[in-house]
Amino acid sequence: MYTLPETSSTPSPLPRLFPLPHLDVLYANWGLVPVEALARTLEASPGELARQAVLLGLDPSPRIDPRWLKRGYLTLIRNNWHLLPFGQLCALTGFDPEHLAFLLKEDDFLWHKMGMLKPQIQPVRFCPLAPEQEAQVKLQIKRLNAVLGGRGALSENGFDFLSRYEGPAPTPLVKAPSGGLRIIYSYFALYGDPLMESELDPFLDALLSQYARMGVNGVFLQGLLYQLTPFDLAPELSQGWQTRVQALNALCQRAARFGIGVYLYLNEPRAMDQRFFDRYPELRGEREGDFWALCTSHPTVQRYLEESMHALFHSVPLLAGYLNISMSENLTNCYSRTPADQVTCPRCAKRAPWAVVAEVNNLMCRGMKRANPRANAIIWSWAWPDAWADKAMNLLSEGQIVQCTAEDSLRTNVGGIPGVVQDYTLSQPGPSARSQALWRHARSLGLETSAKLQLNNTWELAAVPFLPVFSQVEKLIRGVQAQGVRHLQLSWTLGGCPSPNLLLAHMLMEGKGRMDFLEAFYGTEYAQRVDRAQCLFSQGFSEFPFCVQTAYTAPQNFGPAAPFYLEPTHYRATMIGFPYDDLTSWRGIYPEEVFEAQFEKLCGLWAQGLEGLTGLREKNEALDELYRVAAAALCHFESALHHIRFIRAQSTAERLETICLERKTVLALMDLRAQDSRLGYEASNHYFYTLNDLKMKLLRLDALESALK
Repeated sequence: MYTLPETSSTPSPLPRLFPLPHLDVLYANWGLVPVEALARTLEASPGELARQAVLLGLDPSPRIDPRWLKRGYLTLIRNNWHLLPFGQLCALTGFDPEHLAFLLKEDDFLWHKMGMLKPQIQPVRFCPLAPEQEAQVKLQIKRLNAVLGGRGALSENGFDFLSRYEGPAPTPLVKAPSGGLRIIYSYFALYGDPLMESELDPFLDALLSQYARMGVNGVFLQGLLYQLTPFDLAPELSQGWQTRVQALNALCQRAARFGIGVYLYLNEPRAMDQRFFDRYPELRGEREGDFWALCTSHPTVQRYLEESMHALFHSVPLLAGYLNISMSENLTNCYSRTPADQVTCPRCAKRAPWAVVAEVNNLMCRGMKRANPRANAIIWSWAWPDAWADKAMNLLSEGQIVQCTAEDSLRTNVGGIPGVVQDYTLSQPGPSARSQALWRHARSLGLETSAKLQLNNTWELAAVPFLPVFSQVEKLIRGVQAQGVRHLQLSWTLGGCPSPNLLLAHMLMEGKGRMDFLEAFYGTEYAQRVDRAQCLFSQGFSEFPFCVQTAYTAPQNFGPAAPFYLEPTHYRATMIGFPYDDLTSWRGIYPEEVFEAQFEKLCGLWAQGLEGLTGLREKNEALDELYRVAAAALCHFESALHHIRFIRAQSTAERLETICLERKTVLALMDLRAQDSRLGYEASNHYFYTLNDLKMKLLRLDALESALK
């Protein structure tokens, strides 16, 4: 049973845009959800809303794409977080309160992305406009249309990119990678339960075909053992497992046609709530919040791990393997989320953490190998402490592949500020000294090794399908090759778009060079110009002021859609959620002046690279795509710079100048988004912004400008 969190007494910091609050709701959601849903939410008739939509300059009969409620619900939740209370948010989306609560808890840390705080918002109801309010709205829309020019007729094109992956796809005749595994996450997978909903298939044939052309020979998706096998301790949790296994078998068979194996991403065993341990108190391990770990030192849990893995791989004989995170990500074993000196479990407290972690991995792999000796177990060392990582590897007994994040603990010096990378950087390519040491130790034990990479994008900028920084990709691949690493995980949940970066990595791993790739992909006559441009992109990107706090909280992902605030909000920026105006969180380890200067360097070099591509767009589709994506990336970086400048501005004149620059950036991004619906999209956050969000940003800039003059 999932219940919605309590609403905070803190009011929303977002200034109202229109004279009546329901108009903000109407504008933000028009064209995304059915008019009937909006009417139900605002207690109005569809006709009343359509008439006010006309007043707002919106199409009174928009084409509603049902995919927004299926594939864009995270965008809808986020965009209405500061507009509607929980009850009306449920009415708008059609989610019952329990399902919304489930999403907040289970959909890739959504509650954390929302800041673990739901602002207090009064119910919003439809209301006719008084004459002076109607006149105000007309003036706002007139001023907006003057700024938009011919863009006023643009319609939302979200998810149009899916059409390129729909329909039949030929099996590509390509040579399989010779160096090892190349595993990636689907570009548009939902984080929920795709094996139960066939229409949400994360691996359509055309996507698999494109992956195969780029050397990908493995794909992964999330899995829960108790949803994929009978769970005798709580059979109710396993409802539908036969349907999921049937879908998984079908996926494995389809993927095999393209030379691609299917892998599951696992964190096991999953924690359980009080009701479970009322039945099985002897299995209770460490506690976190309202959940407790299933103690993996108990023989019953050990049997469950091994036998459920055996049952799964016996039921799905083509399943290629799994990758497992045994620390940090979720509460699993008793040491997974609890510092070693704070573990209170009476069994595990007597054992070393490395022994517990190695045992979990051995049990799971042993069960799998009994069913399918050819399947691969990839053991990810994510969050293994330096003090015992080697000791855990010493105890691995089943021939697992040891995987390290390539840039784990990488030392950096950007703008003269020393820092350390945990992960999610392409601006500072690894591999790190720590990752190299872990791989060396694994090889000394006779274990194969794998590198987890981010080749397309990272949280440094996830709103574009790939970052055209081919020199950075080359440095990373060459560094991994030098360590004798054969296997690659090419992405996490972000970075799954079939792209030039993936093809470049494949060609490099196969012994080719960067110029071979550029000539093959962009054309021999254009390769040198593209290389000069991407060198400037790569040089500029190396100036990104990386620290993980910046990657997670700064405004570069939401970019031109994120609002400026006239007065300080005092809200903390959230993890890939709301940047607000929290410059302190954004800058992380960097002083304000260094932080701003680094974005200035990045934008300046990137703009030079983009200028070098002038005149190439019309030559071929690959060059047109390169320009679109590079230009959109610049819009996001420039907008982050504008946010920093607006907050740091010492005078009204500086703020007004920044508003003018930001307006141009928003308009440029609108043009690019109309050409490429991939811009602004990322699988685990859906769309960072909609077309209406960008229009609302322009309206907010106009209001700020008026307030400052």
